[in-house]
Amino acid sequence: MNSLKNLIDQLGIAQPPMTIWTTATEGDLGYAFSGDVAVPSGFSKTVSYFNSALVFHVKEADAIQVITKIQQSKKAQAKLENWDVNEVRTRFEKIKSIIVENKTAIAGLEAHFQGTTRKFQQQWSVEPVLQILEQLLSQSEKFDVASPKGLVGAITPKASSFYEIGWRILYSLFHKDGLLIKPAMETALSAVIWQEILRDCDLPEGLVSFVFGSGGTVGKLLFDHPGVRNLSFSGSYDTLKSYQLTLEKKYQLFFNGKNAVCVLSDFDFKNQMKDIVQLFVEHNGRSVFSPSRLFVIDTFEKEFKIALAAYLLNLPTLSSIDDEFGYLPLRDSEKKKMAEIKSRFESEEAKIIYGNENFLFYSDLANCSELYQENLELPVYNLTAVKYSHEMAKWLNNSSFGHSVVIFGPEEKSKKLAMKSEVGKVILNPMPLKNEWVSPVKM
Repeated sequence: MNSLKNLIDQLGIAQPPMTIWTTATEGDLGYAFSGDVAVPSGFSKTVSYFNSALVFHVKEADAIQVITKIQQSKKAQAKLENWDVNEVRTRFEKIKSIIVENKTAIAGLEAHFQGTTRKFQQQWSVEPVLQILEQLLSQSEKFDVASPKGLVGAITPKASSFYEIGWRILYSLFHKDGLLIKPAMETALSAVIWQEILRDCDLPEGLVSFVFGSGGTVGKLLFDHPGVRNLSFSGSYDTLKSYQLTLEKKYQLFFNGKNAVCVLSDFDFKNQMKDIVQLFVEHNGRSVFSPSRLFVIDTFEKEFKIALAAYLLNLPTLSSIDDEFGYLPLRDSEKKKMAEIKSRFESEEAKIIYGNENFLFYSDLANCSELYQENLELPVYNLTAVKYSHEMAKWLNNSSFGHSVVIFGPEEKSKKLAMKSEVGKVILNPMPLKNEWVSPVKM
């Protein structure tokens, strides 16, 4: 039986519109294919960035369905108490084999709805999941002494969805916890992919479940329900502020609005500009790793800006998931948001280093600007020059706890800055960018 392969075949051959919904049965998402291109009543529509024929529609869950899933997952969690090391190893090996067999196709489907290349998704989403599997398999003897924390509720973003959903599943299984995930509506297909992977792994029914809906309704219900004892959240700080946090629950929180790239002295940026630009352009403002801020030392600021603008001037556009590298043209709705953000930067007298209708690099934004605090979720970036490297830490830490920072520079200086950075993940000198630099913060 190969449930994932069957799904991939259906998507790859016919490419009919797909509808996805939360079911009343234990754990399962429902999905079907239809020749009707119209959006069904009560469903939202998501279209591939590269192929308008690749479409799915998603229906939001109601409160009763969410509560039912919570009850089902808690019930299923009790069945893990009798699992031994061999039980978890067998299932992790099975998950690994399914992903390895289908990783090119998984990366391709993710690329279609993330607006990136297949190569990018393999590097930043699929391979990191395999790395986590290897890590947990090497520590499987600890499974016998793992202590369940109780049901985990997870809210995952659109960006890097296969990875963001996947590492939460793997760590929850390893710690014998049930898991209920609310993915972003635009990444419902990632949830279905994971469902089909797990379907062939003989897990207790309902142990890992998915529900769709807005953060203000379904997300709030997960945060408020007493049966959800642990919350893992990646997303907007503004969304989180609408939820009530209590001392009775445990929280794991990630915000990508403050992600940054730091370039220190003694780094050969002229010859390695691609490594820097790649972080901004390939992530397209849409990945959980997407940086929005670029810090450099002021002694080479002018040279850096000239080299950056020269490199950006010749960037190609992406037209296919199998392109090598380039930037993604924005959709009309995104261009409208981009124009609004551009006007805000200009009203604060920020200067354009280089830009077009698809991405913008600014500098000289006012120190007190609220734009430093915001998760813009578009390819709009700001360069700030500082006198000393330790000043970068002050800028990094002037907003809510962040997801990650990438530092280019001498090893000793980079590590000193890393120790002062209040983020969940630090990546040092990723040249070339490889998946071993990616590892999640543990639950």
